[in-house]
Amino acid sequence: MKRMYWIANCLLLIGMLQTGCQDRTVGFLDIRHAAYAPDSMIVKAGLDPDDDAYQIKFKIPWQSGEMEGVEGTNPVKYTIRNVRSEHPEAVAQFRMFGRGRVELPWNHTVPVGRYVIDMRISNEGHFCDLDSIFIVIVR
Repeated sequence: MKRMYWIANCLLLIGMLQTGCQDRTVGFLDIRHAAYAPDSMIVKAGLDPDDDAYQIKFKIPWQSGEMEGVEGTNPVKYTIRNVRSEHPEAVAQFRMFGRGRVELPWNHTVPVGRYVIDMRISNEGHFCDLDSIFIVIVR
């Protein structure tokens, strides 16, 4: 009887070890509440030497706020997937870094217009594409 009890316990232990050795996706990524607040940024097409002297002197870029509402296993990577506009040559000047902060250089040459940004959020084993998530208006 003790021998049967011991064999049953060994089989149970082996069964538990086998189920724990399956390939599983690492981490998680939840973007259900992902958003910018505010969801747009107005940028000057050209800086005024008097009104914008501080920004010119210290070369301060135009920056959005960070994206909010993203949860996931670190590191989470934010990238610009596409910038929709009437001026495709200006797209290369847009950058994204940190937690989804959109940036344009202080001395950009982006033409006046509306730029709609699509982005990708990813981490190990997961990714999600967000369309029309942020708008940059150059005036």
